Amino acid sequence: MWRGSSRRVIMVFRGTLVMKCSALCLCLLCFGLCPAQAAPQSPESSSCQRFAQQFYDWYVPFTQKRFHFPASDIALRRKAVVFSPQLLRALRIDSEAQARAKGELVGLDFDPFLGSQDPADLYEARQATVKNGTCSGGVWRASRTDTAGKMDRPEAVAELKQQNGGWQFVDFTYSVGGPDLLHQLANLRRERRKYAATAPR
Repeated sequence: MWRGSSRRVIMVFRGTLVMKCSALCLCLLCFGLCPAQAAPQSPESSSCQRFAQQFYDWYVPFTQKRFHFPASDIALRRKAVVFSPQLLRALRIDSEAQARAKGELVGLDFDPFLGSQDPADLYEARQATVKNGTCSGGVWRASRTDTAGKMDRPEAVAELKQQNGGWQFVDFTYSVGGPDLLHQLANLRRERRKYAATAPR
């Protein structure tokens, strides 16, 4: 009697184990049904992402208004402290050149912080990571009313570094490819100098 009961218990145990193993294998084969949990962010990367989001929450509403100058100029005037000295100087040079051009396009033709000529009304800073002292975070379009096609990548990637206990934007790269923002600004500056040197006086 005891031996028979023991066999039945063992068989039930084996059957349960097989079912669990089968379910686990099914989950591994169908990744979408059993997604792995994302690793938690470090305090440093969380701080960086929070800083970037606060900037975009403040900045993006300006891009939805009509000015006779780029919305980015407002950030350069009112939030200069959030940009590294190198990036701030390069952006100001480009902005001043464009202001002097009187309608002719001689500088950036897109928003440098959003990577777009047609900004959405909401952006989210996501997936910030910190490596070797530099924080990289995606800048994603997140508006429910956005008519632009959905992308599987961020519109831009912001690079930040800590300075005096806070974060500063140091550069941006874009989903469309091409040079990063600092290199684009340097290329435009060279083109303006070349044109000025050859223009008739």
